[in-house]
Amino acid sequence: MRRASEPPAGPSAAGPDPLWLIAALMVLTALHLGRDVFIPMALALLLSVVLIPPARMLQRMGLPRALTVALLLLLSLSAIGATMLLVISQALSLAADLPNWESNLRAKLRAVSEGSGVLDRAAGTLRRLSEELSGGQAAFTTTAPAAPVDSSGSTLATLLDMASFVAAPAASLAVALLLMAYLLMQREDVRDRFLRLAGLKDIHRTTRAMADATERVGRFLLMQMMLNGIFGLGMGIGLMLIGVPNAPLWGVLAFVLRFIPFLGAWIAVSLPLIVAFATGEGWTGPLLVIALFAVVDGGVTHVLEPLIYGRTVGISPLALLISSAVWTVLWGPIGLLLAPPITACLAILGRHVPAFGFLEILLGDGEALPAPLRFYQRYLADDSEGAQQIAEEHAEAEGVAATLRDLVVPAIHALVADRAAGTLPVSVARRIAADITALATTLTADEAVSPEAHAIRAVPVAGPADRALAAAVAAAARLRGWREAEAGESCAVAILCMSQPVSAPRLRRARAEASRDARGTAGIAIDDLAATQLAPTVAPAPVARSLEALVARLGQAPVGQLKAAKATDGELPLDLGAPAPA
Repeated sequence: MRRASEPPAGPSAAGPDPLWLIAALMVLTALHLGRDVFIPMALALLLSVVLIPPARMLQRMGLPRALTVALLLLLSLSAIGATMLLVISQALSLAADLPNWESNLRAKLRAVSEGSGVLDRAAGTLRRLSEELSGGQAAFTTTAPAAPVDSSGSTLATLLDMASFVAAPAASLAVALLLMAYLLMQREDVRDRFLRLAGLKDIHRTTRAMADATERVGRFLLMQMMLNGIFGLGMGIGLMLIGVPNAPLWGVLAFVLRFIPFLGAWIAVSLPLIVAFATGEGWTGPLLVIALFAVVDGGVTHVLEPLIYGRTVGISPLALLISSAVWTVLWGPIGLLLAPPITACLAILGRHVPAFGFLEILLGDGEALPAPLRFYQRYLADDSEGAQQIAEEHAEAEGVAATLRDLVVPAIHALVADRAAGTLPVSVARRIAADITALATTLTADEAVSPEAHAIRAVPVAGPADRALAAAVAAAARLRGWREAEAGESCAVAILCMSQPVSAPRLRRARAEASRDARGTAGIAIDDLAATQLAPTVAPAPVARSLEALVARLGQAPVGQLKAAKATDGELPLDLGAPAPA
């Protein structure tokens, strides 16, 4: 059985293969250079994933596949066309109204700058420097009559520029829609070809990976479209009620921009905020826009998202942030929009394909280390506060007894293993044991114990690990109502705590110390050899191999102090020979 200190099985620690790094660089280069081809393919794949559930629903209703795909393609084109017409009409209206806002904007800027002496002095300095520079350049220029401007071809040139600007995105969108239609028509054939390409030896794993990717990414995109639609609709209606011009345009942009991770919603609110600042008479408009954004975004982010998302897409926020930057460099703004689903697919690939397991570690939202290893690693890093936080969170979720069992005892196991391997200095082992002892005491500090309860004493046999184990035993007994004996006080039972084998003289000294003021002795050992060595010392009481076994034998602490003078040899207030009923 692997101990807590042993690292999980995985790739060799020799470092990444240089061939993998070269292959990764080649793939990134190909994605960047071939973005005109790969972007429509990625869009088509994601759109087909989103539309597979409604396509199946329509086919179950009796529609032929060809008619279903044509209907979905027509609906997609209609939605895109209606959105583009709305954006263009609102943008033209906005451009026509811009000159009317100039005077109001100038007045707002003057109001902001009035009364600010520091800003006035800074602006004056910059203005004088600008005049000095422009005056120096004027000596080298000559005044000439302005040449007449021929505006006959300006309109045609503007139209040609706009056409060239729109042509490339329109072509990419058309290719993406055609590919989407093909993928919907031939989805089983495409899936079978991908399975054949991936290899037939592990078809079960590949099928699960494809199903997981389709379910997660499709659900994420559908839910994201729904939430962004609610956000855009709320912003559009709210801005219309406030009186901000071109409210439908800002609503559509809010819907689109919220697909951008982290920054999309803030960019979406900044545009109508500028318009409200430029067109409003006072400061009421901008403040209302800010309040509207706080209500709508807060409701969508903190209320609707936790309710709608049953599961996350499976990637960590840091991975999403880094992947957004990478895909933006590779594919531009469209890469920023596609970063979440593409990164989720890579994380799912790493989850199901062992050769790409590093992708799950780098991108996934699961725990990088199991809780016992994280707990022990914090002590190795001299971060006792971090270890205490992990323990407190675990105790709040699972209970203090489970924390002692799941975190503290595995950490003692790891401490013993590292000391036996010679990888841990004595000073560090003592520090870790002292921190674990303090933590065990802290976890049960608020546990109420009757002063009339029977006392117990946990006796460490030898070494820092045994002292930590004794603290865990005392904490577990306190949870069952036992009181820890004070120095020199007679106790009902003394428990010898061993984490590893020790010398015979040391064990005899510990046995003498335990039986000096105790009416009976018991033992706990978390190591096989230590349990074998300890068994004759505490006989006839058995040696417990875990905290659960020891606590089961102790049972609930009796209440009512027994006087040592009335006790007979071997008489105990509990039966250590069999587990006591809970």
